Amino acid sequence: MWRRRAARLFSRSAGGQQELFAGPIHGHLLGAEGLAERARDLARGQQLGRGRKGARQAPLLGRLDETERLLRKIHARLSTGADAPIDLGTAGDWLLDNFHLVEEHIREVRQTLPKGYYRELPELAAGPLDGYPRVYELCISLISHTEGRIDGDNAALFVGAFQEVAPLTIGELWALPAMLRLGLIESVRRMALRTVQRLDAVLAADTWIERIRTSGEKSALGAALDRLVREPRALKAAFTARFLRQLHREQDDSSFRRSLERWMVEEGLSTDDAEASARERLALTQVIMAHSITSLRAIARMDWQVFVERQSVIERVLKEDPAACYARMTFATRDRYRHVVERIARRAGRSEEEVARAAVRLARAAGEAPESDDPRRAHVGYYLIDDGIDALEAAAGYRAPAGEAVQRWVMRHPNTVFFGGLLAA
Repeated sequence: MWRRRAARLFSRSAGGQQELFAGPIHGHLLGAEGLAERARDLARGQQLGRGRKGARQAPLLGRLDETERLLRKIHARLSTGADAPIDLGTAGDWLLDNFHLVEEHIREVRQTLPKGYYRELPELAAGPLDGYPRVYELCISLISHTEGRIDGDNAALFVGAFQEVAPLTIGELWALPAMLRLGLIESVRRMALRTVQRLDAVLAADTWIERIRTSGEKSALGAALDRLVREPRALKAAFTARFLRQLHREQDDSSFRRSLERWMVEEGLSTDDAEASARERLALTQVIMAHSITSLRAIARMDWQVFVERQSVIERVLKEDPAACYARMTFATRDRYRHVVERIARRAGRSEEEVARAAVRLARAAGEAPESDDPRRAHVGYYLIDDGIDALEAAAGYRAPAGEAVQRWVMRHPNTVFFGGLLAA
């Protein structure tokens, strides 16, 4: 009878993938060559959607709100238990010591990734992240294969290799720091849940051992085990290791202990195995929590203006400016030019590289024309923010709506509008 109870007790598993037991964002640790190949494989395997299924709900932003509430509850619980006899573990200590940093990065995501911007990002049309931005999958893939250790070098390597296959839009490049933050905060969330799960498992094991201790007779022990089996709990390594270790201490001289040991041998279950599994799980939780928080700090220190310009396809093309002016301009001016390319490409259904190359071709053709007496026409800026924008939009296949066209004409001819208004008056 007791052997059937024990078999049910230690073989039982969760009846579904509950989030409490969700694993870390974790894959095989890869070196530089492996990361580059993984990025190219990811780019080749992604399928983009046209229907914007996930954009309306912005699931990552909703998840962030939920994560913030959850982490606050976990932080409160860990804070009250910091002085308790049970060790919170290094992961718990990391969260307690750096919770203010996690909150800062949550606020930073909200400021830099509003819903309107989120909805502009290309999204996936297949796979487990169907409806999510493709750049988020890029970020969590990088996180998974570095154990959450992100820096400027591996981020540049991974993004550069990805773009060898599928260039990112300028909007996606600017979204990278927010998406990396979201991935790392998600990792913190999962490790925080695992930390609480471990505490719950240890406390539950101690509670059941106390019930068994106070049961007295063997029949009472059987009743206690029956009650334990009926509990809707997934018995993981931390619980099993603690329970068996404590039970051995309580039953040193009993026939039950000897029978239990025989059954464990037959079933291939041992306290040592459970403890080894629990230690491995705890070590991984600690490593990923530490790396995730350290990487949040690293992201905050990175110069994302330099990163984006080095990775931007638009930037590389516009530097071919025949007038050789673009590269000497301020960052703000270059960024203004890039956003014009982004806008035209999105509305014309063309790639940003195609639009940027059209601007360069127009400028080059004007500079080579013998009858040209306007040097401005040989500069890409003439076709991005000056009178040549109509020619660029026509080359890209974009026609401005009537209201936008009128507004542009007014902006270009303010004196005509002003004096015309006076005359009419």
